[in-house]
Amino acid sequence: MSSDEFNPIYEEISRELYAGGKTSSNSRVKLNRQMILGDIIEYIFSGRAYYYAAKSDKHLRNFYKLIFYSVNQMLLFDTITVNPDLRRTYIEKLEEKIPRKVLYEKPGDEELAEQIKESDVKIWQTEWTSTIDDFIDSLLPKTLGAPKELIVFAEFIRLRFGIIIPLLLIQRIFGNKNPIAPPDFLILQNNKEIYGIEVGYKKELQSREFSIRTSIPTFAVDLKRNMHNRCPKCGENILYCDVLIENYSNGTLEEVLTEHNGERKLFCNECPKFNEGNCKFSNYFGWVEGENFNGQPLDSKSNRHYHTSCIKDDNYLYRRVPMNILENHRNDFFAQIPEIEGIENLINK
Repeated sequence: MSSDEFNPIYEEISRELYAGGKTSSNSRVKLNRQMILGDIIEYIFSGRAYYYAAKSDKHLRNFYKLIFYSVNQMLLFDTITVNPDLRRTYIEKLEEKIPRKVLYEKPGDEELAEQIKESDVKIWQTEWTSTIDDFIDSLLPKTLGAPKELIVFAEFIRLRFGIIIPLLLIQRIFGNKNPIAPPDFLILQNNKEIYGIEVGYKKELQSREFSIRTSIPTFAVDLKRNMHNRCPKCGENILYCDVLIENYSNGTLEEVLTEHNGERKLFCNECPKFNEGNCKFSNYFGWVEGENFNGQPLDSKSNRHYHTSCIKDDNYLYRRVPMNILENHRNDFFAQIPEIEGIENLINK
């Protein structure tokens, strides 16, 4: 038990383990529960599960699988942004399990929750305000950032171009000056060179400060093609399929990739699970005529990523002639694979 004098300090530190709500980046009080939940998930992989992964090649393969299936689950959590019924049920379940004074620690969130439970608002609508976005974000475990970081972690291990030191759980490093924010990973190469790796391109200031203070070159990477993509037709994120996960984990991914139009992809046309475009994991990248999940017109002049199953019966105009997507692109559908943008120079050293 703590003393009466220490109780307020104890409570303040406890809030770093679970705090309700999300505040703006310039606020003095940064609750940011989604960051805490994301840290807990990443701790499983970077803090404990590596004991399992290091036992044998078979254990490492299962470790890869766990990462991909966990990433899929986190991407599925985001479905509450486009499914009001699921969101309502999710909020009610949280209210059953967590005391409201903890769940709705941020002032105004409980009232907002009641409004959202009665609303059918979806992301990409004008009614979807930044306040609603922050609230929904706070209920989920960093559903965009954590999946990217875990996929990059898996790729760093698979590529074997250095010793990987994950710093995902270390938000600040203490030193001879004020605490400094580290990058997400350190890469130690055989020639004794060290590089800091930040996932995402929006932390240049943070990366620059770390490089200046430590003399360690730091650069940003991200997943290619803005993965993970939200299908405009249904609003849900595109996931990784079992075929990809199995081949990735077994080290046979390169053997199943095919080059087409200058790109190596995992194409779906000969996969028995493709099922005439009904596979929920298959991708289409291109134009589509029609409406998005909000009933608004799709941008038919821009190439976007879609679930094949969502658009296989749709058309697009080619020289003013409607072209059926399934009939004309049977050889173009593909499964999402992890690709990191920004590490080419490091790999080729």
